[in-house]
Amino acid sequence: MAAKAASMTAGARFYTLSNGVRMPSVGLGTYRVREQGALDACILEALRSGYRLIDTATVYRNEAQIGNSLKKIFENDLVPGLTRQDIFLVSKLAPKDQGYDACYQAVQDSLRQLQVDYIDLYLIHWPGTAKLKLPNAQNAINRMESWRALEDLYHAKKLRSIGVSNYTIRHLSELIERPHHSHSYSHSSAESPIATPSSPARTMVIPHVHQFEMHPRLFQQELVEYCQAHRIQVQAYSSLGEGRLIVQTAPLPPPDDPYYNEKPVPGALEVMPDLIRKYFPGSSATLSKKNGMMIDGLEPALISESEYSKRSAQILLRWGLQHQAVVIPKSTHPQRVRDNFDLFSFEIEPSDMALLDSYSTKGHRVRYCWDPTEVR
Repeated sequence: MAAKAASMTAGARFYTLSNGVRMPSVGLGTYRVREQGALDACILEALRSGYRLIDTATVYRNEAQIGNSLKKIFENDLVPGLTRQDIFLVSKLAPKDQGYDACYQAVQDSLRQLQVDYIDLYLIHWPGTAKLKLPNAQNAINRMESWRALEDLYHAKKLRSIGVSNYTIRHLSELIERPHHSHSYSHSSAESPIATPSSPARTMVIPHVHQFEMHPRLFQQELVEYCQAHRIQVQAYSSLGEGRLIVQTAPLPPPDDPYYNEKPVPGALEVMPDLIRKYFPGSSATLSKKNGMMIDGLEPALISESEYSKRSAQILLRWGLQHQAVVIPKSTHPQRVRDNFDLFSFEIEPSDMALLDSYSTKGHRVRYCWDPTEVR
């Protein structure tokens, strides 16, 4: 583990998954971005800035728009020399599509919407099934059937890598510790292979990637270490705490998300102004008494709100990278898209990493998004 960590702190731009596939360490998130013009602009800006990973999902309802954006970019050579092979596309299974047949068809639908022959990484988005209560045992059966469909699609080379999202250690261990081989289940899809009892057993695929909420207020070290022990690449989402960690006045949660944490929760980290001054000394220039702090009886240079937001985002994203996670910040603002990729010109010192980690002690963790703990 020490060698891997050292490689990351040197500023790795790619990780190598357990199957040899290279995955960019920084990608563009697209959650809640659906308008075609906005996606055209931010994807083009991202690719011109160096991003090569684009993260989407069926429930985001923007796969078709992303497919359209990429088609325009490739056909018009808007990023000179860029081809499909340069892009790492991530999509995810909707909870309503759990189960072998539904999952298999959902992947076919995503391939069509994205206008591609393969997807680089496909994840089971949530361990539960839509309309089932969280404790219902059918959740475990359905997600296992979904995984078998993903294994078949992986072996058919429609998916270059497969993984999960929002799983707990219990969910992961149930998947990883099942028998090391299995047969495909017979099903109705005319395009997919149908195994019979005489078919050769196919190798079980351990997830290549696990995507879950990760930031200093929710650093699930046990889950990270479990993934590392099984060579599962961690991909962080909500690195900025849905925006609450980079502004002094927290935004309201989305009104239409049944799994979203709507309770009042802590926001910006008290230590952040000092870290900004330390790693970006030119930032403390303009006026904002909100972020001023007293040190040895003297008021230090103050940080503007815009500078605070920009630099705190960079520190939080760099924190994720130094914990060997893929990060996928989302923005539709061109300058912020560029800023969020500028993560390789500095390194957070170990003592400051430990300070940021300390916000996530047991009993004080803050979850801004979905809680899978009760999903059976």
